Amino acid sequence: MAEPRIRKLDETVANQIAAGEVVERPASVVKELVENALDAGATRIEVAIEGGGARAVTVSDNGCGMTPEEVLLSLERQATSKISGPEDIVRIATFGFRGEAVPSIASVSRFVVTSRVPDADAAARVVVNGGMAEAPETVGHPVGTTVEVRDLFFNLPARRKFLRAPATEQTRIRQVLTAVALAEPEIAFRFLADGREIFRLPSGDTLTDRIRALLGPAVADATMPVDHTQGAIHVHGRITRPDFVRLGTPEQFVFVNRRAATAPQLQYALREAFPRDRRPAVVLFVDLPPEEVDVNVHPAKREVRFRRGNLVADAVLAALARAVPMPETRAVPGTPLAVTPGPGVPSVAAGLPPIGRLPTPQAPKPRQLGLDIRVEPDPAPAAIPTPTTSAVTAPEPDSAPLRPGPSGLTPGPEGPTVPQGPAPWQWFRLLGILEGGYWLLLTEQGYVTVDGRAALERIAYERLMASAGPDAVQPLLIPETLTLPAADADRVRRFLPELQACGFGLADYGGDTFMIDAVPAFLDGADPAALIASVAAELDRAGVRRGLEGQRRETVARAAAQAACGALPPADATAAEAIVGRLGRCAMPYITPRGRPTMFLTSYRELDRRFRRS
Repeated sequence: MAEPRIRKLDETVANQIAAGEVVERPASVVKELVENALDAGATRIEVAIEGGGARAVTVSDNGCGMTPEEVLLSLERQATSKISGPEDIVRIATFGFRGEAVPSIASVSRFVVTSRVPDADAAARVVVNGGMAEAPETVGHPVGTTVEVRDLFFNLPARRKFLRAPATEQTRIRQVLTAVALAEPEIAFRFLADGREIFRLPSGDTLTDRIRALLGPAVADATMPVDHTQGAIHVHGRITRPDFVRLGTPEQFVFVNRRAATAPQLQYALREAFPRDRRPAVVLFVDLPPEEVDVNVHPAKREVRFRRGNLVADAVLAALARAVPMPETRAVPGTPLAVTPGPGVPSVAAGLPPIGRLPTPQAPKPRQLGLDIRVEPDPAPAAIPTPTTSAVTAPEPDSAPLRPGPSGLTPGPEGPTVPQGPAPWQWFRLLGILEGGYWLLLTEQGYVTVDGRAALERIAYERLMASAGPDAVQPLLIPETLTLPAADADRVRRFLPELQACGFGLADYGGDTFMIDAVPAFLDGADPAALIASVAAELDRAGVRRGLEGQRRETVARAAAQAACGALPPADATAAEAIVGRLGRCAMPYITPRGRPTMFLTSYRELDRRFRRS
């Protein structure tokens, strides 16, 4: 009889397959073991790693512990103390419930578990090598459990080679622990990496204390409470004020029944609660009955599914709307914006005089158009406005991007801070300021819509590039000590040589603290912490080629322009005209350093086509 083609997999192979879903990297190991410690009732958890966790991960807790029989049982698949029957699956209130994490981790590592229950005289210790368990032994150990995971993926070299550098894996682990520690402020945590203490958090903290310790004092001081109950859904936590600026991607931690998880409804609510140019830092808890949420969606339990997701989204939107009254930053639709016109020019609120189509060859003189501005240099350089937000609102893509005007245009003399460039218009007239910080201009080619924020970014970028030199360093009068958020600190530490080569006088003081005593000369006067975090994020995104000073200078200028020009564009006609004039003198006035358009042209020919004129 032929051998059957279908066979039951060996237990070790099955565990290794399960490990592919549950254990992606050392951070996955830390997450599963810390969640087991929380389910065991631990009030103190210590995590120590070596080599980014690939060499060793040790998690110790003071929870309820396990008997020798329970230790052996925990190494078998689908063995769990969290659920016992089908009815428990629909109302899961613990972090773990599958019974797969421990055997999966043990099958791809050199695994040692030591545990003791309160009424036992000694602890049970079991050693597992690649899924093969040895006989338990009796050792001394305090009440609780310690799990050691060494040489992760030692028996799966194909998986091990996909691990990133130790610094990157350490950052992933720190992100996992940050989320867990924010969700459990009453529990003490300690995190060590290669013998160095990264953080120590006492028990009994408030949420604000945890935010201050993990995300930084600036974020903690800028947060406001969120507390709203809608039916059986309770939304609470902290959110940063609308005027708080955070470069890069703001920290947004959302917990569903204290579990760090996400769902489409939560992403929608956070996206819709704020304008596109505002992304706050959030530590938000959504508590609802366990039977209203399904956590059995993803093997790693990253995503949840709500029974009535629309109610959850409504509750989150209502909570955020009550907590953060958004300032009015846009003009009310349909209401003309009053500006102070020049002599003899009627105000915008009173309505502009009718203007017929102006032929391109004979462009009217500025005096005839009142608010017309020629592209001429400003008497003095304008300061970069203080940033209030980091996002840029992209123009609507229903018109063609403005292209350079006809050849032969004669731009004005070179300005003091912006390089000379071909003006995109021979003359322009500011017709009004639209909702969202867009400016409407009349030019010889047609109507131009300018994104004020994008214009500021382009102007700042070219000014920085014009003044940046490879050896231009500005020492600070008084060296500053910077305490950065965890993610920024790890990134700055990874790119410390590159930042120093760019002109930043940086020294690592350990933990999340750095000392800075110099900045590139063309960045003098800007916020050092914001600039360093922004430049490090840009280096992380784009990469660095060592020795190419021009690329480093470009990276610094691009990041600095982004940091400096997050401000809302001015709602003042005079300031808007001055910025448009500077934009016209830029070497590349049509796009931002990050490739977004600064202006769109609706030509007279396009108007004729749309209105079906012959």
